Amino acid sequence: MDSLWTGRWRGLTLKIERRRVRDGGGPTLRVLAPEATGAAREWLRFDAFERQPRWHFDPEGEDEIRPLDERVDPIAEAFDRLTQEASSLLERAGAPKALVRTAASPDPSEAVVLRDAQRAMRHRPARLDELDPVRLRSRRSEKWHTYPADVLPAWVAEMDFPPAAAILDELRRFVEGGDVGYPLGLRETGLPDAFCERMDERFGWAPDVRRVEVLSEVVQGMYVALEAFTEPGDGVIVQTPIYPPFLGSVRDMKRKLIENRMRLENGRLEFDLGALEAAITPKSRLVFFCNPHNPSGRVHTRTELERVGALAVAHDLIVVSDEIHADLIYDGREHIPFATLSPEIAARTVTLTSASKAFNIPGLRTAIAHFGDDALQRRFNTALHRHIRGGIGLFGIYATMAAWRWAQPWLDEVVPYLAGNRDFVAERLAEQLPEVTFLRPEATYLSWIDCRGLELEGPPAAHFMRNGQVALSEGGLFGPGWEGFVRLNLGTSRPILAEVVDRMAKAVGR
Repeated sequence: MDSLWTGRWRGLTLKIERRRVRDGGGPTLRVLAPEATGAAREWLRFDAFERQPRWHFDPEGEDEIRPLDERVDPIAEAFDRLTQEASSLLERAGAPKALVRTAASPDPSEAVVLRDAQRAMRHRPARLDELDPVRLRSRRSEKWHTYPADVLPAWVAEMDFPPAAAILDELRRFVEGGDVGYPLGLRETGLPDAFCERMDERFGWAPDVRRVEVLSEVVQGMYVALEAFTEPGDGVIVQTPIYPPFLGSVRDMKRKLIENRMRLENGRLEFDLGALEAAITPKSRLVFFCNPHNPSGRVHTRTELERVGALAVAHDLIVVSDEIHADLIYDGREHIPFATLSPEIAARTVTLTSASKAFNIPGLRTAIAHFGDDALQRRFNTALHRHIRGGIGLFGIYATMAAWRWAQPWLDEVVPYLAGNRDFVAERLAEQLPEVTFLRPEATYLSWIDCRGLELEGPPAAHFMRNGQVALSEGGLFGPGWEGFVRLNLGTSRPILAEVVDRMAKAVGR
């Protein structure tokens, strides 16, 4: 067996192991007395195998074997039995009385221990370099289905990696059980609670669960926010270059775009906060903010965020902060949720996020809006009838909860791989296209590349498509003045990224 995880819970040692395929395959939870008790032995074992899952009572003694129910979720059943029956089963097996008493006593840290144990049991290693381009081209998603088969897509913000095993297993249970009915009320599903747990775990932020609304996507939240908090003709501040729906929503909703163009300094995009303050007018109502920043991958510092927050307070602006890439941070940097800066700033902040980017489930259409103030939430919910926003399906709700609760081990493998992809592309571009400037992302799996040094005629993305059969995102879509740039998606295997850069070089005759 391969050992995956060890922890302590209620005086017991918990060990997660994975049986090899020849043994039937699957995760095993072993419940042992710690060696310090002088009675180190295995008292319980839960084999949550894909086939014939079972649990063992006193495996080193009478070894009574009983089945886990493979029709539902044997891992969940294993942990339910552990938490509800551990002391009585230990007593029946003849465990020392002190161990039985300890196992019956709740442990303040047990929620974290059991969460980590479940994550270890549900995880299967991600195979990030083993992507098959033939299989990828058979996908029906936008990334691989928009262009002809001879075009290599590296554009839209969608990774090529299969989602975490915890997410796929959850979806498989729905499909195999024919469970495609109406969901419960969105609050009853537990999704708002899962969001709050995730924010507390990852960022030390304790949002109010009552101020959580479930949406179909972050972009929907942008449009509803414009309807709720502004009127036609009102000013909306946007930092460019920026994810194109920020610009499109302002245009579509007949609001006035106040462009706060970022400065390119030493290969890095910086805020021009002086220009931001100068651009604010009495008709300015709202700031659209991207934290971390798409397309540059900037992780904003606390100082930068606080200065934006101070301007919002001083000029009575609402801040709509898109934090969908918050889990994809590199090099030990810290994501700071905008709503955590101060109570005064939180009261004017709407946070939009989703598991869709970090856990690669964008097609499941589930997102979150959190409001720092009850009045903001009421305005958002009364701007449009809820039915106009549409409903959310079971798959998206429960895949999102599986991502936030169980899929962190997958993300712990993906983020370092993405950081390696960033470095790989930077080196390969420097070798083959030294005229371009690669803006080294601090977050996200997106990279912003300055191609002006190539002195191409027309947009660079169109040139690379026409002459290299590689699809990149056109810089001009991210704001006026950025036409000489392209955005390249790093969320794929290194062999595919090598081919992307090779095609870019081929397109300029290298």
